[in-house]
Amino acid sequence: MKRKIVAVISGKGGVGKTSLTASLSTLGSNDSNINPIVLDCDVDAPNLALILTPKRKEQIHSEDVFATLKANLIEERCIQCKECIDNHFCEFNALRWLEDNQIPEIDYLACEGCGACKVLCPEHAFEIKSVKSGEIISYETIFRFPLIYGKTRLGSTTSGKLVADVKQFAQNLREFQASNIILIDGPPGIGCPVISAISGVDYVITITEPTPSALHDLIRTIELVEQFNIDFGIVINKADLESPFQEKFKHLIEETGYNILGKIKFDLSIPEAMSYAKPVVNYAPNSSASISIMEIYDRLKNILWNHQ
Repeated sequence: MKRKIVAVISGKGGVGKTSLTASLSTLGSNDSNINPIVLDCDVDAPNLALILTPKRKEQIHSEDVFATLKANLIEERCIQCKECIDNHFCEFNALRWLEDNQIPEIDYLACEGCGACKVLCPEHAFEIKSVKSGEIISYETIFRFPLIYGKTRLGSTTSGKLVADVKQFAQNLREFQASNIILIDGPPGIGCPVISAISGVDYVITITEPTPSALHDLIRTIELVEQFNIDFGIVINKADLESPFQEKFKHLIEETGYNILGKIKFDLSIPEAMSYAKPVVNYAPNSSASISIMEIYDRLKNILWNHQ
C-alpha cells in the first residue's frame, strides 16, 4: 500500500479535531494492513499526547529547535548614545532604556528579529541570533505506533516552521519506511501553521459542527484547502444538534457538492473518554460516536487506496 498523508484540520478549535485523530490512529493500529505514524502539529497547544500516552516514559525523546531570530545587545560595544531609543530603531517597541545602567534592554517577547537595530546602530552594538523556538518530542505510544509533536516556546514566532520540522522529523524515523499512513492533527484556523501542516498531504479531513462560527470557519478552511488542490472530506461533529444552521449546512453541501466523509451525533461518551484520557473508540467501542468514527475510518481507507 502506497504511503498516504492525511491532515485533520478545523476552522476553529474545540470541534473534535484531536478526538477524531486519536480514534482514527488507534483504529489504524488495530488494522493488520495499516502502520500509522501520528503527528500533533498544533504546536501552539499540543494535547494529543494526553490521549496517546507513551508506552515507556524513559524512552521519550526530546530535542530543541532553534528557528526563531531575536536581537541581542553586545554591551561592550554600546556607547550609551541612546540613539536606538530616540530615533525609534524598533517598530515593534522591543527596545526600552534602562536608566540605572544607561543601556537599552530588549523585550524578548516583543522582538521580531527583523534586524533593524543591527543595521541602524552606528556602533554595531546589536546582533541577531537564533534562539530556542520550541522542541520536538517523540515516543512510542501504548498503541504501538510513534507520536511526534512540537511545542512552541512562548514568544516564538515560527510555529509554521516548527510544523515543517515536525513533519521532517517523522521522515527520519526508522518506522517511517514501514508506515503507510501519516496522520496529522493540524492546528485550527487558516494561518501559517495550517498551511505548513497541509502542505504535501494527500487528503484533508475538515471537521466542523452545526454552529454559526464553525460554519463560517469551515468555509474559510475549505477555501484554503482548495487553493492547494487537495482532495478533502467533511466530518460533522454533533451532527444532530438542534440548530437553525442545520438547514444552512444542508444547503451548503447540496449547492457545492462537497463530500461528507461522516457525521458524528452528540454523544457523552466522547467527553467521558477524554476525561479518562482515552480515544472514544477504545473507551466506548459500542457507542454511537465510535460506530460513526469506525465508518469514517472505513470510508477514508477506501478513498485513499481504492480510488487511485
